[in-house]
Amino acid sequence: MPLNLAVPLVPSAPPAPPTTIEEVIAQENDIIDQSLRTTGRIGYFTALYERVTVDVRRAIIAGNVFQDNARMEKLDVVFASRFLAAWNAYTSGGTPTQSWQLAFDALKDDSPLILQHLLLGMNAHINLDLGIAAATVAPGHELASLREDFNRINALLSRLVAVVEVELGEASPRLKRLEAISPEGEDKIFNFAMDAAREAAWLLAEQLAPLPQEQWAPHIAAYDQIVAGLGKLILHPGLLVDGLLTWIREAESKDIAYNIQVIGG
Repeated sequence: MPLNLAVPLVPSAPPAPPTTIEEVIAQENDIIDQSLRTTGRIGYFTALYERVTVDVRRAIIAGNVFQDNARMEKLDVVFASRFLAAWNAYTSGGTPTQSWQLAFDALKDDSPLILQHLLLGMNAHINLDLGIAAATVAPGHELASLREDFNRINALLSRLVAVVEVELGEASPRLKRLEAISPEGEDKIFNFAMDAAREAAWLLAEQLAPLPQEQWAPHIAAYDQIVAGLGKLILHPGLLVDGLLTWIREAESKDIAYNIQVIGG
């Protein structure tokens, strides 16, 4: 009997935290599949992130990208687990971090651009989660030895984001037109966001790494408040930009499932 995709699926218990990159990819694909069935905008960020995870896995298998492949797999799993745990908490009635709460709440709104949803996810995940993950896998004096691989994983992410920028033009033609008019304009937005997020994540890792984990909570909460503030600026950048966003939005695809497939490559 064929599956009736119009019938809402019964919520199931959240999956166990992943312990391998393969399990991370499987859980990301579960979210993407559910997003395609239910036209959920969480599929935007998850489709991008799944591509990042696959690229990191390939780099680890190749063995010629990172200095410490075992530690990078652990970092990738711990990092991804924070997004997956935040989404599972949100969908089961729990409370994620403020920055993820803001990003997830925005998914219900049809006014943000696809680009804004991606930036909100990157803001919460890189600015906050990446620093926590780095300090978790490289506590204390070990953190310094992680810096080079930390930069390399960010370089992978930056390269993929550049690819997605081009692909986004299929779903957001006026964004593509802006890219044609000013090829460096969109790049500057993404590059600034990526560079700032990477540095913010490393600063947080440097704050947390020397401390026992039971003392992390107040530092994370204070940082989370700052990151949530950045998220609010992504959502509401001000009157000078609002007109441009409206112009882009008017021509942007409203087909969420199609948009997810565009981002997923």
